[in-house]
Amino acid sequence: MSDFESEHDAGQQVSEEVHDLNRIMQAFGISQWENLGPTEASHANSLSVLVDVSGQHYVLRERPEGLIGEDINFRYDFQGHLLKAGIPLPAFYLTPQGDAAVQMGEDFFELQQQIGGEMFSTSSHRNLDWVESAGSMLGRIHAASRQYTGTIHRWPPEAHLGSVVQSYLQLARSRAEQSSIQAIASALSEWADQWDAVLPSTMMAIGAKHTLPELHIHGDYHALNLRFGPFGVSVVTGLEASRWEKRIFEIAYGLFYFSALAWLPGSTATPPLVKRGLEPERASRFLQGYAEFCPPVQDEASSLVDALMLIAPVVSINGPLEDLFYASDAELDATLIDDVLERLSWAISLPGWLQRVRRSLPEMWG
Repeated sequence: MSDFESEHDAGQQVSEEVHDLNRIMQAFGISQWENLGPTEASHANSLSVLVDVSGQHYVLRERPEGLIGEDINFRYDFQGHLLKAGIPLPAFYLTPQGDAAVQMGEDFFELQQQIGGEMFSTSSHRNLDWVESAGSMLGRIHAASRQYTGTIHRWPPEAHLGSVVQSYLQLARSRAEQSSIQAIASALSEWADQWDAVLPSTMMAIGAKHTLPELHIHGDYHALNLRFGPFGVSVVTGLEASRWEKRIFEIAYGLFYFSALAWLPGSTATPPLVKRGLEPERASRFLQGYAEFCPPVQDEASSLVDALMLIAPVVSINGPLEDLFYASDAELDATLIDDVLERLSWAISLPGWLQRVRRSLPEMWG
């Protein structure tokens, strides 16, 4: 193929892509717009482009897929409810028919306000205030959620927390069996054994408390889905996993993310923040912020440690232990192995640490 033919084909491909974008924007009722280029979230299999519409910046993206058979309209209804309640979410640009997404073939596309603000950083001099603000914002979301009158949106049983935890423990055991590094294999097996020993009684304790409040939760409440400004949380994103759930689980997730893990600028790694367990001052600030809007009801505060027991294996594998599950033994050099073993030691110590703070941690909430 000649250089001319290559350039012609490349130009034709670009032309087709621009034409497709024009069709999508026209479906939103927009004829004049400017393509500002792909966002960091854009990749070969998922469109995410920053566009300018009359001086306002939006992100044109493929709609994130949900569970099979999920009612996607719930996302838009629930987020619209939260926006009306004052929760700072990026708004969707609606089509002339009032829809939040357009369909092109088998794909759906959304046009959402570009978000601004600072990323959370544990090293920021404002991080303690931001931790408290994150707790307050979660409380505001839950308080607003309790007023939502739309259809209850439940996930199927296989996506419930108990099933998810068991699948994560099985993943850990499989990784231990595959590892040729004896120290890692032994530590992973010990970690899985620790959780296998405590989870049955933990799940029974949570299940026996029938007064625990249930509502539609955010579903993925952590630092990467928040932006911060001078007065704390300025934008909330990432509600694609919203669903009906006991709120104690999301409190536990948020508490763990903001007081057990370190979030560092320019890094996707989230190592343990302290040598053992959660950092007490951050835990206290997060729970105090949450309590401003959602104080605990009967039996709820005493269930906090049990909820942490249930979510800890999931967050550990998705956070401090993540590279262990995405890297082969050959990719783990001596320095990284030492670091992994240190993080595994932290993870193994969590059940015992949580048992020791079973009384004191709930007192921080109220």
